[in-house]
Amino acid sequence: MAVALVHLVTPDLAMIDAAIEGDVALARTLGCEVAEGWVVFGQALGRVRGELAADPGSTRWGTRFFVVDDPRTLVGWGGFKGAPREGVVEIGYAISPVWRGQGLATIAVGELLREAFAAPEVQTVVAHTLAERGPSVCVLEKAGLVHDRDSADDERVTWRFRVERPGGEAHG
Repeated sequence: MAVALVHLVTPDLAMIDAAIEGDVALARTLGCEVAEGWVVFGQALGRVRGELAADPGSTRWGTRFFVVDDPRTLVGWGGFKGAPREGVVEIGYAISPVWRGQGLATIAVGELLREAFAAPEVQTVVAHTLAERGPSVCVLEKAGLVHDRDSADDERVTWRFRVERPGGEAHG
């Protein structure tokens, strides 16, 4: 089986509005199929919309839609959780349950890393997962991230993973 390419599409406000409206509107706006369940963590769409409406330039360090070819389909989303701080940027990602297990998350994370390290101000990329061995941990490890530390908030403990700029020094 050939490895699929995952294209990172930077959504504009119209795309986010269509995503909030629903899959039919989003398919029409994107000009492609939309996988059932692509919008894992859908509650975040409203926050993304608010940030984008307040600052159209926030797309640089914001959301990406993950689109594959043949057939052209939106299979997930993720991106950056804000601009880099002191050389560190955080990523997140999710793939539709019906498209999981095909390496698409690993490819999408690789593309996010490529995009992050293309920016000279980024020295370190981090990501968080639930504090348990599972598919997300495997995705991050395959993409070259290593467990850095445990993090805790009021709700739960997560594991933080990180990767440094190739040839760079550690930050954050």
